[in-house]
Amino acid sequence: MSLCNGFSLSRSAVVTNNKPIQSLFPSVSLHEKNAAAASSSNDEGSYTKIDYEALLYKYPVGLLGQTSLIYGFLTVIDKLLMRFSSSIPKVPFVLNFFFLYLFNLKSSSFSILPNQRSDGEEDRDFIKANKPSWTPPGLAFVFGWPLLTFGLRAYTASMIIDAMGGRYATLPIMSLMLHLGVGCLWNTSKLVEGRLGAPVILLYLLWLTKAFAAWQFYQIIPLAGKLLAVTLTWITAAVALETRTWQINPDPNTGKKDPLLPMQDPKGITKFRWE
Repeated sequence: MSLCNGFSLSRSAVVTNNKPIQSLFPSVSLHEKNAAAASSSNDEGSYTKIDYEALLYKYPVGLLGQTSLIYGFLTVIDKLLMRFSSSIPKVPFVLNFFFLYLFNLKSSSFSILPNQRSDGEEDRDFIKANKPSWTPPGLAFVFGWPLLTFGLRAYTASMIIDAMGGRYATLPIMSLMLHLGVGCLWNTSKLVEGRLGAPVILLYLLWLTKAFAAWQFYQIIPLAGKLLAVTLTWITAAVALETRTWQINPDPNTGKKDPLLPMQDPKGITKFRWE
C-alpha cells in the first residue's frame, strides 16, 4: 500500500504467509547492496555523502510541482463551475465525496517524480526484515486506510467545499493536497529509491501536514477539523512503526542504520519522470 495514489493496494503490497502487508509498515528491507558493491570504494564513498541534489532540489521541486499542478486543476474546475453556474446546479455533497475519495487514489497522477518502480519490481529478491513485535495484523491496514483515512479525508473536505460556496482551490483544500503530495514523495523515496532512513523523516512531515490541514479545516468548520484530526491517530501509529522498523534493520553490509537524510547511492538516484 503506497502513501500516495490513495495507497494503491497492488504493487506496493508485500505478501507474507499469504497475507498482504502494506508497504507503509514494511515487512521487508529495501537494501539490496551485495558484498561486491559494498566492497567497492566508489560505492562506499558515494554512500557517505548527502545527496544534496535530491534533498535541496528534486524533492522540493517534486512536491511543489505536484501541488501546483493540483492547484491548477482545481482552479480550472472552479472557473468552469462559475462560468456555467446558471445552467449547472451546485455539485451535491455525495458527488464531492466520491470525487475526493477518488482523488485520494489518483493523486500520484500529478506527481512529477516516479511513484512506482518500472524495472520489474515484483521480481526483485527482497530480504526479509525484522518487524516490531507489536506490528498490527494485515487486516488492520485494510480498514485503516480505505475506511478511516480515505473516508474521513473525503467527507471532511466535502464539508469544507460546501461551506466555501462550492470552491475547490482554497487554502484548506490545498493544505490537504499538500499532505497528499508528501505521501507521494514518501513513495518516491521508499518504494522507488529503496531508502529506509529518509522515508522516516517524510512520515513525520506527513503527520505535520495532516495536522496543519486539520487546523485549517477547524477554522472553517470545527467538526470537520476534529474529524480530520482523528486520522492523525493512524498516522501516529505509522510513524512509530516505521521508526522502529528503521531502528532494528541496519544495513546488512555496514551494520549501521540507514541515514535519515538521502545519501548518494547508485541504487537510489532521484529522477524526474521524464529523465
